Amino acid sequence: MTDIAWFRAPAGDDPGTLNACYNALDVHVIRGRSDDVALSVGGSDLTFARLLTEVAACAGVLRAFGVETGDQVALGAVSRETGVLVVLAAARVGAVVQYDDSPGAEGKVVVRAGGGEVVFAAGGDEIPWDVAMRAGRTDPAGCADVRGDAVLARHGSDELTVLAALGASDVPTPPTPPGATLLEVAGLQIWSFEPPGA
Repeated sequence: MTDIAWFRAPAGDDPGTLNACYNALDVHVIRGRSDDVALSVGGSDLTFARLLTEVAACAGVLRAFGVETGDQVALGAVSRETGVLVVLAAARVGAVVQYDDSPGAEGKVVVRAGGGEVVFAAGGDEIPWDVAMRAGRTDPAGCADVRGDAVLARHGSDELTVLAALGASDVPTPPTPPGATLLEVAGLQIWSFEPPGA
């Protein structure tokens, strides 16, 4: 089993609580790896500190839209870098990412490409990515306690649990839906879908 930072360790029938984003980013910053590269994607190298700053800001946006533990965030066809930020931000607030780029995608918040830019859509409002992220940087979100057996992401009938994504389940390699690749961020494996035309 992978070295996991639990908020409350599992015991008996209690699956314990933890946070996938905390394990992927915060722990490494706390351990002095702030300036180490956490992710290379889209021609950019993102350090743990930079990625944590952006993810916490994105999580602040989700929280401002009322996203809570267990809520669904729909993720459309966006760049890999944006997708990683949204998945980690959703994990940070305890939400489940639903990979869905259909026009009627359901989620408390939908993050998708629209009119040549990425937007956050919720309650009939659409806010451009850069505007929302500026707001999120003023009130970044901390980490929610998430049950150890919680779902991190869904694509159709496929589910990726938090423990499977952290490499700590009975499943040695998380299932990967058709069209997805596994992308690793400091031990956390998440699904990544290449946007059309990329």
